[in-house]
Amino acid sequence: MRIPSTITRIAQQTPTIKSFDLDLGGRELGFKPGQWVDFFVSLEGAEAVGGYSITSSPSVQDSIGLAVKLDEGDHPVTNWLHREARVGDSVEISLGGDFYYTPDMDGPIVLIAGGIGLTPLMSIVRAIDESDHSTPATLIYSVSTPSEILFRQDLEDIARRNPAFRPVFTITRPEGQEWNGHSGRIDYVLLHQAEVSPDSLFFICGPPDMIRDVIGMLVRLGAPGSRIKYEQWW
Repeated sequence: MRIPSTITRIAQQTPTIKSFDLDLGGRELGFKPGQWVDFFVSLEGAEAVGGYSITSSPSVQDSIGLAVKLDEGDHPVTNWLHREARVGDSVEISLGGDFYYTPDMDGPIVLIAGGIGLTPLMSIVRAIDESDHSTPATLIYSVSTPSEILFRQDLEDIARRNPAFRPVFTITRPEGQEWNGHSGRIDYVLLHQAEVSPDSLFFICGPPDMIRDVIGMLVRLGAPGSRIKYEQWW
């Protein structure tokens, strides 16, 4: 089912990522944290569609947030969102995806993101923060440079008020950057430093190579496949 929606806010979150708030006109989407929407817009007289993960909390269902990275490809909807979309524009959305978190899932929770792969995990972080400060949750988040850490302030604010949540950032291109944290790709050393338990429930989103490598590491650490969930967009 498609829901007519209106763009109510656009913000530049990083040098390559913009966020978009959508008002659903009083309709409730009924999404679970981690799910995505198909995003329909009319471009030059023809309908175009793009898929984007929801970044907002499921506690509010009549509006949603998205975050979209401008890539080097020729995706018409992504290009429109970054170059032409304005507050007040009308679009349509429909819900999809079977990658999601629900509060009855056993913890601890480990979220592993690469780049724009943070987007579905951000909704999960918000849901965990709003519902339960007793479930241990760790976010391991890899980006190219510090300026590309999406929702960094939000993540740090959540960590300050929720002692059970811990974000761990790692930068893959630290050269010439002001950065004193972890550097390099996600590997065994970082998983060990983050005190990742193989008994955790894992949610992974990022590029295909990263997902494959991380799943391989988790399996070798003893994590059962049934406890590893992943979303792959590329």
